[in-house]
Amino acid sequence: MIKVTAVIVTYADRFNLLKQVVDTCLASNVSQIIIVDNNSDKNSREKLRDFYEKHKEQITVIWNKSNLGSAKAYKQGLQKAYEIKDHDFIWMLDDDNKPRENALNILIEFWKTRPEQVETLLSFRPDRDQYKQAVYESNPNLVLGRDNSFLGFHLLDKVSKFFVKSKKVNKEKSFGEIAYAPYGGMFFNKSILDEIGYPNEDYFLYSDDHDWSYRITKANKKIYLLLDSIVDDIDTSWAIKDKKSNTFKKMINAPSFRLYYTVRNRMLFEKKYLIKNVLVYKFHKFLFKAILFSYSFRSENFKVFSKATKDAKKNNLVNFE
Repeated sequence: MIKVTAVIVTYADRFNLLKQVVDTCLASNVSQIIIVDNNSDKNSREKLRDFYEKHKEQITVIWNKSNLGSAKAYKQGLQKAYEIKDHDFIWMLDDDNKPRENALNILIEFWKTRPEQVETLLSFRPDRDQYKQAVYESNPNLVLGRDNSFLGFHLLDKVSKFFVKSKKVNKEKSFGEIAYAPYGGMFFNKSILDEIGYPNEDYFLYSDDHDWSYRITKANKKIYLLLDSIVDDIDTSWAIKDKKSNTFKKMINAPSFRLYYTVRNRMLFEKKYLIKNVLVYKFHKFLFKAILFSYSFRSENFKVFSKATKDAKKNNLVNFE
C-alpha cells in the first residue's frame, strides 16, 4: 500500500484556504499532512492551532517565528516528511491548491505503471496553460523558455506569432513530460531527495521550485504532468490574476518584494541553465529593460527591477528590504 505525506506551506491570513486544502487531503488517500506555518497572521495561527488539536494523529505543524520564504519552508516540510519511516511518497501542495476528487488516486495508479526514468509526477493546475501546451506539443522545454531569453522574453517568440504557422498538437494526450515543475502538485518517492537534495533556501521566494525540480531533469530523470489529476488554485497568483495586462504592466503594479524576487531569481536560473550566447542574452535584457522603462520610468518598481538585475548579476542573494 502506498502511503502519502502531503507537505503544505501557509502564511499570512489564509486559514480559510488552507482548511479547504487539508480537508480535501484528509478525505483522499493522504495518510499524514505536514503544514509549515510561515509565521501566519494571528487570526490564522489561532485557527490552525485549534484545527491541529482536533487532528493530531494525521497532522504535524512546524511553527516558524518569521516568514522564512517558500524555499526554506518547503525544505523544512520535506525534511520532516523524509523522517516518516513508513511513508515513502510525498505530495506537495500550496495552501490554495485544492485537489479534485481522485486527483491523488490518479497519481498513485499512474505511478505503478509509469514509464522508465519517470521519477516525479505533477498534478495539473488549470490556470497553468503553458504546462498543458508542453504536453500537447510533446515539448518538455516549452515551460523553460528559449535559450538566451531574458525573464522568458525572446524576440523570436514575438516574431513567430506573425510568421510561423500554429503547430499541430495532440489534444488527446492526457500526460507528458515537462522540464521542471512548481511545488504545488508534485508527487514523488522521497528517495529522490537523496540524489537531488532540497530547495536552495537562498532563493527565498520564486524560482526556487524551478531550480529545485530542474535538478531532476538534469539528473536524467523525467517529470510527467498528468492532466487528469487536477488541483484547482482557489486563490489566483498576482502574476496570473490580471490576464488582460502584459508582463510590463504587471511588473509596474506588482508588490515590490514579489517583483524583486521574481526578477532576481529568474535571472539566476537563466544564468545557470539557459544562457548559451551571452551577447544574445544581453540584447534581450536591454530590449526588455527599454520596454519596461517606457512603461514605468517614474515608477518605484523600475528601481526595484534595476536592483534585482544588479543583484542577480553579482550573485548577491540578500533578502529584499
